[in-house]
Amino acid sequence: MIPPHLVNCPKAIFSSEQSVAYPSKLEMADLKLSGICSPDNPWETISSSIENDFPFVEISEIAEIESWRKEVYRPIYHLHKWWAQRLGSVFRSIILGSSLPNKTSVLHHFYSKTDLGGLVVFDPFMGSGTTIGEAIKLGCTVIGRDINPVAYNGVRAAFSNVNTEDVESTFNILEENVGRKVRSLYQLSDGSEVLYYFWVKHVNCPDCKAPVDLFNNYIFSKHAYSSRFPQSKCLCPKCGEVFSARFDSTAEQCPSCSFAFDPQIGPTEKAKATCSTCHCQFAIASIVKESGKPPEHRMYAKIVLTPENKKEYRKITSEDLLKFSQINDLLCQEPPLINKTELKPGKNTTQAMNYCYTQWEQFFNPRQLLALSWLGKEIQKIENQNLRLIFSILFSGTLEFNNMFCSFKGEGTGAVRHMFSHHILKPERHPIEANVWGTSKSSGAFSSLFKSRLLRCLKYRENPFEIEVSKNKKVGTKNFKCNKPIGRDLNFVNRSDELRPYSVYLSCGDSSKTDLHDQSVDLVVTDPPFFDNVHYSELADFFYAWQHPLLGDMTATSDTTRHPNEVQDADSQKFSEKLAAVFSECHRVLKDTGMLVFTYHHSKEEGWSAVSHAVASAGFNFVSAQPVKAEMSIAVPKQQAKDPIDLDIILVCRKASQDSRSRFSLQQAVISASERTDSQIERFWESDRKLSRNDLRIIILSNLLVQLSSGRMSKELQLEFDRAALLINDKIDKYLEKQALCLQKSKA
Repeated sequence: MIPPHLVNCPKAIFSSEQSVAYPSKLEMADLKLSGICSPDNPWETISSSIENDFPFVEISEIAEIESWRKEVYRPIYHLHKWWAQRLGSVFRSIILGSSLPNKTSVLHHFYSKTDLGGLVVFDPFMGSGTTIGEAIKLGCTVIGRDINPVAYNGVRAAFSNVNTEDVESTFNILEENVGRKVRSLYQLSDGSEVLYYFWVKHVNCPDCKAPVDLFNNYIFSKHAYSSRFPQSKCLCPKCGEVFSARFDSTAEQCPSCSFAFDPQIGPTEKAKATCSTCHCQFAIASIVKESGKPPEHRMYAKIVLTPENKKEYRKITSEDLLKFSQINDLLCQEPPLINKTELKPGKNTTQAMNYCYTQWEQFFNPRQLLALSWLGKEIQKIENQNLRLIFSILFSGTLEFNNMFCSFKGEGTGAVRHMFSHHILKPERHPIEANVWGTSKSSGAFSSLFKSRLLRCLKYRENPFEIEVSKNKKVGTKNFKCNKPIGRDLNFVNRSDELRPYSVYLSCGDSSKTDLHDQSVDLVVTDPPFFDNVHYSELADFFYAWQHPLLGDMTATSDTTRHPNEVQDADSQKFSEKLAAVFSECHRVLKDTGMLVFTYHHSKEEGWSAVSHAVASAGFNFVSAQPVKAEMSIAVPKQQAKDPIDLDIILVCRKASQDSRSRFSLQQAVISASERTDSQIERFWESDRKLSRNDLRIIILSNLLVQLSSGRMSKELQLEFDRAALLINDKIDKYLEKQALCLQKSKA
């Protein structure tokens, strides 16, 4: 049954098994309403589920499982690298909760083939496309925009109109035309093929000018679980022999030259190195800066795949050195495909520039440049535009694992640690070079990513699923009965004038200026960038240096993805102003009955004050805040934080003109926010979720914004919020004490 209050709405919400009576086109044109309205007064807004009893605990349990293997549970958003990729299950619940009236079961519709009847959803910061994909699955008309062309290209590729048969056929042609040629760069005379080359940076001693390898120690390969699998590989610092040793050994004798040494001690310790010839100690960065160029590299070991399909560690031979020299000569005859663009100063490029990296081309060694250029030039020949796009993005994703900023993860896991594992461009002292095309045993290669990323993405599109949580909350099963296929015939349009129900409009540009009509959008659902965080464009330029020549006129003409109006900014005031400009545009295009809903977290009050200014100055009020599981808990930035944030806050906003709530005094707002916070935290505790100090902080801060928002303009809201935020530390301490008692009782 359709809920009675929805039957006469201009856009009704229903499951695919149900039928619904729509109003006539004349009625639609006359009413011009969004999805949730009153049957008695169609201009009256009905309170939504996300503003009330939203099932954030249950959604967090689903999201928890998704966060462990995001690329498996939502592969469509992981075709290409993007930063702060949010959880699909969370955004599915946001769209449903924002569309369904209060007292309607979000979880029921979460696991149903729910069609929102062409509800118009806009994401002005589409990033990896999470909102786009979830809205398409729920039968929405979808508008996505991003200022960064790398994000835009990635989303276009993930949803491009291609079929698996054509994709596999194109891959086979690439394998025949260029795959074998690329693999020849790694083949040895005994029939073995190199999987990985191990390299080390070296600099010249400032006193005796002898080359100094920048090794921390000489154990260069160990198992990811070394206490259970202690066998590792060791390098002799005297003759270069490779042999087996325990990972924690402190005394070894080389089986080849009998040199005795402690493999735990290398020439470098933190930022300094010691010359083994004259024992001079020096600061590495200073020597690199004096040289005026990036440090040179030396091959010292390799892993090969034998003709018998076995992996072997071997030392570097004269054959390897001769082959590399010949590749250098080839590269002189064939200029690489990559644009010769320069690194620009920025928070995330500083470390690389301190090591004298000035061009993106310097991130690759000659063999990588040659192999990637051969492959890229063959992809350029693909005539079908959609196929060329999707293989260009697959190629671009391969770059992440095939450059001299990658490192070795060890045995028992994927071998290659990608270059962005630290969220900065950190020069790697011991880089690993992978086989660009790859073999059946490869990690991070073009052919392996074809299977693990592209084919997995297409398979999900053909048969999308949602995650169901087991009773012990530790296992997820795939429910394939919740969605229709994400068609290969999506109706993409190029202008807002062409928008029709269920069509998709993606664009690249400043979201503070769009071609959307006034009051044409039902929901704005997004995840804006944070201030003082990873600056995406500084890192995205690495990919764009290759994407630009690959995609030609399919993308923008600039040689950088940086833009003066990108919202990310280390200055909180500039961040707030630029975010306000985008939200103001959202206010213009949003229907009066619509909502702006976005996820946010920040450990500092300054971050919340900035976002409060952006929302209020754009003409919105905060009307609800729902805590929910954030991205993977063990992500490196979170591990480094003293009090990691494991939650996002879903901030729900309506136009200030539509907010009928009474204005609260500061004292009333604090009391009301505390009551709401108590309820939310206790619901988490009942599900055995432990909250950090910063988790508790952001729940309180978000509820303060909601209670202070009504009846206050931007400046007053900021002032009152800053005053209220000073009062919460004692409250957090009490929550932590109570949480400790609750956990003790649950264990008893």
